[in-house]
Amino acid sequence: MSLVRADSRQFRDALGSFATGVTIATTTGPDDEPIGVTASSFNSVSIDPPLVLWSLAKSSLSRPAFCESGHFAVHVLSADQDDLADRFARTGEDKFGDLTWTKGELGSPVLDHYAAKFECRTQHQYDGGDHIIMVGEVVGFETRDKAPLLFHGGRYGDHRPRREAMSETGREEENLFALIAKAHALMAERMSAEDREASSPMSLAEMREAEESLRRVIERLERVSAKRA
Repeated sequence: MSLVRADSRQFRDALGSFATGVTIATTTGPDDEPIGVTASSFNSVSIDPPLVLWSLAKSSLSRPAFCESGHFAVHVLSADQDDLADRFARTGEDKFGDLTWTKGELGSPVLDHYAAKFECRTQHQYDGGDHIIMVGEVVGFETRDKAPLLFHGGRYGDHRPRREAMSETGREEENLFALIAKAHALMAERMSAEDREASSPMSLAEMREAEESLRRVIERLERVSAKRA
């Protein structure tokens, strides 16, 4: 028995450390009924031609429909659609019962709400262990200004964009605050010493350091002002 088979739970947990989006893939069955499953294995393959892929468990009841229909649609879910993801992940439920949807260009059900949508013609099907890898040629797509639903470590998460890189002006302003704070601290130290009638007031070197900090503040303020003019 291989190490991975012996430690399948640990292997699954290790895979879960890779954060993914969450999608719902749809197609139609032999009687034109809507079929859909939740999948987090969606990925891009090629820009030219436009190809995407996702994988479906061989044990899935939806496998015959996806393998025989010749088309599918992939919906990238938005951050507020975790309930919908759970619904399409369950087996035997009327997943489309109270949903509004339309037929897409190739016949796949297209949901009303999503962060992005890709309508695809099935191009290839590859054996992938206990899954079938579905590769589709994109014939139509749409994106919307919605934060995506994320999946990590067996749990859903929200999209948290990183803080934008600080601009040159922003760095200048941050440095100004540091210089002003330093000059203020030196002057406060002098005032405190004088208030206490200290025998060793601010040294000449300390005074020059404070003056230099203030001079640099003035120069940088002038540069920032010139950039904004």
